[in-house]
Amino acid sequence: MKKENVLASYLIHLGEEVFYLLLAKGAKKEDAEDIVQDTFYKVYTLLDNLTESNIRPWFFRVSLNQYIDLKRKKEHQNIYLTEEIYSKLQHIDCEFDTFLNKDEIFYLLKDVKKEYKEIFLLKYYYDFSYEEIALILDIRVDSVKQKLYRSRKFIYSKIGGKK
Repeated sequence: MKKENVLASYLIHLGEEVFYLLLAKGAKKEDAEDIVQDTFYKVYTLLDNLTESNIRPWFFRVSLNQYIDLKRKKEHQNIYLTEEIYSKLQHIDCEFDTFLNKDEIFYLLKDVKKEYKEIFLLKYYYDFSYEEIALILDIRVDSVKQKLYRSRKFIYSKIGGKK
């Protein structure tokens, strides 16, 4: 029983090491946790085949490979999403809500300043008028138009447009 406790402690320590390594490499906390959990499962299923000397390098390698696969998958999704959005936006001026779904809108707005994001969502996602947005946010209508213009300009520049 004592040997099992030592192994469990060692594996927990390895999991923590790998978790912090993944965070240092840029993984999100949730992704790092999922990767470590998957690796623990693989260790459990292959425990009879692993030796004491190769558990640590194997644990790190499997975790890093999973992280690389996850990164590739996300990069591929981001490239596809950006190209798809760009092709939709080439044919429109300002009717974003007609052409973009909710996920695409939130993806585009992730790097937009909070004040611009808020106005953009109120206009194109919730379909408020300029006057209603001004009333909701307690700002002038001209400010709403200006911030909306800046948010659209940022989005166009983000996806490769020149607007």
